[in-house]
Amino acid sequence: MTYEGNPYRATLRREYPEPLIALLIFILGVWLWDHYFAKPAGYAPGTEAVAMLKMDRDLRLADVMERDPTWLRKLAAVETPEAARARALAVFQELANEKAMTLRGLEAFAVVKAVQQSQPVSATLGEMLKGRTISNFEEVSKQLANHGGTWWQAKIVDDWEKHAQPQTVWRQSYGEDSLKLRLRTVMARSAVWLLGLVGLFFLPRVFWHLGNAQKVKWKGYGAAWPFSLGFIVFLVATLASIGFSLILEIIVRAVAEMPGWLWILADMAVRMVPIVIALALLFRRTTHAIRVTGMAQPPDFRAVFGAFSLLMILDQGLRILFKTASVTDPSGGLSLGDAGWWGLAYSVISACILAPVAEETLYRGILFRTFWNRIGLVPAALASSVIFSILHFYDGYGLVSVWVFGFTCVILYASGRSLLTVVALHMLYNSAIKIPEWVVYHWPLG
Repeated sequence: MTYEGNPYRATLRREYPEPLIALLIFILGVWLWDHYFAKPAGYAPGTEAVAMLKMDRDLRLADVMERDPTWLRKLAAVETPEAARARALAVFQELANEKAMTLRGLEAFAVVKAVQQSQPVSATLGEMLKGRTISNFEEVSKQLANHGGTWWQAKIVDDWEKHAQPQTVWRQSYGEDSLKLRLRTVMARSAVWLLGLVGLFFLPRVFWHLGNAQKVKWKGYGAAWPFSLGFIVFLVATLASIGFSLILEIIVRAVAEMPGWLWILADMAVRMVPIVIALALLFRRTTHAIRVTGMAQPPDFRAVFGAFSLLMILDQGLRILFKTASVTDPSGGLSLGDAGWWGLAYSVISACILAPVAEETLYRGILFRTFWNRIGLVPAALASSVIFSILHFYDGYGLVSVWVFGFTCVILYASGRSLLTVVALHMLYNSAIKIPEWVVYHWPLG
C-alpha cells in the first residue's frame, strides 16, 4: 500500500496529545486498581445460588464415580467424595464470612459438614439451624422423585427415612439422574482430551511457527502506524467496551426478566461495537481492515490443533503449580445466565464466537501490531500478552494461564499473518471450556 495521494497519509501523521493518552491510561488504571486492590464490596446477588448449583453437581459426581478407576475420575475432572465435600465446606465458609449465605445455604452447609464428619445429619441440622426447618419431607421427596432436588436434600431425606417408614420412590430417580450426569461428564470432558490427543500430531507445526515468527517482516500500512495512534485506538476501544458493559449491567438489574434473544443481541453490541469503532479509527474501508489485520489470510488448522494440545499440556503444569492456591470465587466461574437452552445459545455465541473475534482483533490485530512496530517481536509479544491477561481479572492461575494463551496466539499471528488462525484457536479453546461446563452444570437432569 502506498501513501502518496491517499487518506492514510493523514492518519499516519495524526498526532494525539500526550496528556490525552495519559488521561485514558489513568482512567483505565483506576478501573484496574479498583478491580484488583479495592476492598471487595461483597459477592454479587445470586452468587450463593450459582455456588450451590456447582456444589450439587460436584458432590453428585464425586459419589457416583467413587468406585470408578482413578484414571477415569481424573479424565472427567471429578474429585473423591472427601475432597469434594472439603471444597464445598470451604466455599460455604467463604460465603458465610462475606455474609452471603441464606438459610437454605446454611442447611446445605450443615448436611455437607455432617456427612464429612460422619455425624448424624438431623443432629447437625438441629445444632446449626437452632431447630428451624427449611426443607419439607414430602415436598423434597417429590422433587427428588421428579428429577429435581439436590445432593444434600437427598441426604436429608435419607436420614429422615431411617427414623420413619422408608419411601424409596425417589431413590430410583436420584440414582438415574446421577448416572446420567456421570455419562454426560465423562463424554464431554473426554472429548476435550481427545482433541488434545489429536493435536499432538500437529505440535511440529506450532514449533515451526515459533521459529518462523522472528523471520517475518510485516510491511505496509500496518507496519507504519505510530505507537501513539495504535495505543490510543486500543485505549478508546477498551474503555468503550467497559462503558457498554457497565450500561448493560445496569439494564439487566433494572429489568426483571430479559428475553434470551434480547440478551444475546445486547451482548453482541457490547462486544462488537468497540471493535467497529477501533477499526473505523484506523481504516477507511472494510476491505483495507480485512487485508491489513490478516483476516483475509486462510487459517492454519494444523497449527490450531497443535497449539490447543500444547496449551492443554502447559495448563496441566500450571494446575500442579497453583494447586495450593485458594479459590476466591465461590461460583467457580459459573453464571446462572448460562442455564437452559437460551443460556447455551448465549454462551456459544458470546464466549465461543464473538469474544474470539473481538479480542483477537483488538489484542493481536491492533495492540500487538502497535507494540511490534515500536519495540520488536519478543517485547511486543510479552507486553501485549500481559495487558491481555490483566484485563481478564482472574486469580494467579488464571492470569498466568491467559498470558500463556495470549503469547501463543501472538506467535501464531506473527508467523502466519493470519488473524483467522488465532480466532479459530480462541474459538476452540473457549468452546472446550464453555460447552463441557454447560453439559456438566447447566443441562437439566430430568
